[in-house]
Amino acid sequence: MYQRRHNSKRRYQRRKGGIGRAQTSLPKPKRYMDINCNLGQGFGIYQNEYEETVLPYVTSVNIACGIHNGEPTTMARAVEAAKGYNLNIGALVGYPDRQSNGEREMYFDVEELRATVLYQLGALHALLQANGLELKHVRTHGFLYKQLSTDLLIAETVAKAIAEYSPWVTLIGLGGPVLYTACTNANIKVRQEILIDRRYRRDGHVLPYTKTIDGKRHLEDSASRAREFLQKGTVTSEDNSKLKINAETIHIPSDTKESIELARIVWSMVPEPRALHSDKYKNYCADLAALKS
Repeated sequence: MYQRRHNSKRRYQRRKGGIGRAQTSLPKPKRYMDINCNLGQGFGIYQNEYEETVLPYVTSVNIACGIHNGEPTTMARAVEAAKGYNLNIGALVGYPDRQSNGEREMYFDVEELRATVLYQLGALHALLQANGLELKHVRTHGFLYKQLSTDLLIAETVAKAIAEYSPWVTLIGLGGPVLYTACTNANIKVRQEILIDRRYRRDGHVLPYTKTIDGKRHLEDSASRAREFLQKGTVTSEDNSKLKINAETIHIPSDTKESIELARIVWSMVPEPRALHSDKYKNYCADLAALKS
């Protein structure tokens, strides 16, 4: 008799949400999130007419460093524009492939790739220093971006080159074991991003972007992907499975007319847009100042 009454009580508690499986909690919607876009992706008379219009709706930018795209004047204007909106600034580095915007397959040895990365960081560093700014992060572009999630030697070479420049600079990428292992070995921070304008495969890699997709449909799909990620922490992959995404930054495209509307939509979805590491970095500086005083 006692045992039956005891079980009935437990069933009542489960119905009331006191104990048992009924108490499982749903994932909390993401409150703080960095929103970033590429900037300075042009040269000479060939400029991106949309990217600066996106700037009011992001918290950080990745400036092309004159190799796959960009050139000194374009870079300088990009730095000034980002400064005007008080955005965190990172370097967008890639292979020397202006004709294909860094998308063409290229294979460098370790020494050449290291020098190529440091060369780009140095170019942007000089423009930032002249404006009283600092480089906060690095994002790779095109084919180099893809390699960072598949080729450990390439990923490690890039991460170690960044560490040589500054151990405080964060590497932003698609995530996954290759990138995380490379950054651990180089002793730098890594942060995962979500590409809301791209469809995902079940293994976490993204499918190539195709310009044949209808602009309105692409905008709707991207907004839906962003909403799912922010509310549930997942993305629906191409086979309709749910892929868990632990991203800390949302990458917004900045090269089409639809990019502006998508940026507005995502900005409205995030309760408190916030650049990566801003609080931690300020706390570190405060602690350092206290030690020196």
